[in-house]
Amino acid sequence: MDIKSPKVFETSDKAHADLFNDMVKVLLENDTGLLDQLSGHIDDTKPHASEAEKKKWNESQLYKITADDGKYLISVPADGSIFDAIKDKGTCTFIASPGVEDSPAPSTAYLRGMQTVGQNNIGTGFAVDTSGNAYYFYYNSSHISITWTQLPTTAEKDKWNNGQLYRLTPNDGRVARVPNGTDIFTLPTGSYMGAQLLNAPVENDTSFYYVEVLETAYVQNEINYKRIIVTRSFDNMTWIGTFHAQGFRGWKKTLTVEDVANSTFVDTYDQDNSSVSAAENVATKLVFGATRADDLSEYNRPRSEITLKNSGLYLIRLYVTSNNITVGSDNILACYVNGSEYQRFGNWNPATSSSTCVLYLLQKFKAGDKVTFYITPRGTNKTVSINTAYVTMSQLR
Repeated sequence: MDIKSPKVFETSDKAHADLFNDMVKVLLENDTGLLDQLSGHIDDTKPHASEAEKKKWNESQLYKITADDGKYLISVPADGSIFDAIKDKGTCTFIASPGVEDSPAPSTAYLRGMQTVGQNNIGTGFAVDTSGNAYYFYYNSSHISITWTQLPTTAEKDKWNNGQLYRLTPNDGRVARVPNGTDIFTLPTGSYMGAQLLNAPVENDTSFYYVEVLETAYVQNEINYKRIIVTRSFDNMTWIGTFHAQGFRGWKKTLTVEDVANSTFVDTYDQDNSSVSAAENVATKLVFGATRADDLSEYNRPRSEITLKNSGLYLIRLYVTSNNITVGSDNILACYVNGSEYQRFGNWNPATSSSTCVLYLLQKFKAGDKVTFYITPRGTNKTVSINTAYVTMSQLR
């Protein structure tokens, strides 16, 4: 819009005419200035507030949960009540002075908290005191006070305080790998795995072993009682060892069903086919008849010979009878390996001419050993007859 200029006053009194004309001129200048400002605002392409901004402001949270400086909204004095201060509030922050009656904090500690749901006498929230204790709280419309629960709870603290604090594994729960050359006997309670271990069941064995140690609190004569179980990784063989009052009691290998099934057991018994004649001072092989048991087919009947398929420790029982043995004679009974004398059972000194001898031998053998049994009569002054001879050979480990 355009502002029209008014006509000037023309009178015979020039002084009054100039006064009115000056006033009109000022009014005209003011109107022109206002019009310029309005025109500039209308042409401004950047309005002071967009519709989106207005919507955001209109929908914003108008309720304060803190004071203007960002600190707690509500301060509860020592003679006040937290419940009374916050029960009619929504979400809010608060601080309670030491000694507030319904504060769960120690009497010398401040309590800082936040109510997360509130109003209409229904509220929940959490708080932390200046002693470092944490709490959560709740109340509902039927309550006249706040119910506080310390975090963690007393039951949880008791459980943790009474728990097992000694770690049996690393943080990832796996078995700890020990350095090569570690002495098994020095390991404390726990599970381990390593190679080239000292005091392993097999000397100079570089294999990997799993080791489980159970150490007691009992010590006697500077001996720490403990049990150690080791398992060799590549073949699953397992040994058990213990420390007792006398020190380490040695390794004992466990036997599995497969071990028993693959162990040697040879039992010969044939009364009609085991006789032999033995001359004075002549080592004579004992002849055995058929077998009652031969688990691994190791017995050669024509040769009365047992060829072992396993290395290990064996228990042998030898049973011999005679009807014409010389009383008081000294007869040697021996085990031969690969045709040569290996180990003697002992001496048979019959008290009667019709006599029976039963002897035992505990001995180690190697796989492939050919085992036979001999008698050497001494002091008989004649050839004696062996009526029956039986043998049982059992692999113990």
